[in-house]
Amino acid sequence: MVLDSLKNVPAKPGFIIYPFIPDGNCKAYFIQADKHVCKTPEELELDVSSSYNKWLVKSSSALNNTSKSKDEYCNIVTSAINEIKAGNLQKVVLSRTECIKKANHENHVKIFQKLCEKNPSAFVSLVYIPDELLWITATPELLLSSNHNKIKTVSLAGTKQYDSLEEWGAKEKREQGVVTEYIEDILKKSCENIMVSFPEEVIAGNLKHLSTHFSATLKTDVWSLVSSLHPTPAVCGMPLKEAKKFILETEGYDRKYYSGFLGPCNVDGNIDLFVNLRCAEIFSNAINLYIGGGITKDSIPEKEWEETEMKKKTLLPAFE
Repeated sequence: MVLDSLKNVPAKPGFIIYPFIPDGNCKAYFIQADKHVCKTPEELELDVSSSYNKWLVKSSSALNNTSKSKDEYCNIVTSAINEIKAGNLQKVVLSRTECIKKANHENHVKIFQKLCEKNPSAFVSLVYIPDELLWITATPELLLSSNHNKIKTVSLAGTKQYDSLEEWGAKEKREQGVVTEYIEDILKKSCENIMVSFPEEVIAGNLKHLSTHFSATLKTDVWSLVSSLHPTPAVCGMPLKEAKKFILETEGYDRKYYSGFLGPCNVDGNIDLFVNLRCAEIFSNAINLYIGGGITKDSIPEKEWEETEMKKKTLLPAFE
């Protein structure tokens, strides 16, 4: 079913996929669960491999040239840095797409299995809605987990290679601190008994991030809290309104479900939502990768490009 508001999410078991900005071109969906099963990778492949080729969706839109060159991406990063130094923004997250042309014989279940194997700490999903979308994700970032009135969330930002021995720099610490402060302020308005961890280093596939964990007791409706949290500065920026405006005017493409959220709802009393990062939209003849990074006053355009290249490597091996 199409969701016109988070207030209308059914209290039934299912799965939600929600875009960065829901509109007529990119709708929020709730997929009601017919059944909930646990399968091994081998069982999963046997169960659906005979029908995966029926999942192919439209092809033409993936080939629209929205991909940016290194110079083009560095130029918009430079413009963002200038806006930050002028005091108009504190942080903004800029993303890009990269289109990979592929033949239409991909086994999407095997791609899903590869991502699970290579990203054991990530939330990996393969979401298909006939004639609408086929979306694959291996995200490291929790948006919100709830069990009745107990909730958990995470502030995750800052990136470097998983085998890097360099200390975290001012840019990464500031980037993560902006997200942490925002989430804590949101929780104070709707929760009590808030617990906040010290920042720690976490490994996500081929990358490392800084992460702060929150737990709290919810005083309001869980979907009201989700509405307040999304989008966080981890995928948009600060101040939110100005950062979103800059993104829409500068990126030059529709993010669709990238930097939205998705996950299972009302399964055994739990809601587990994840920020839709490290993701790709699959078409019958191409794959659109979505990658981005947080820009602060300390950013260096070429290093921001390199960060998107690192993030791209989370997904690429699964398509080889």
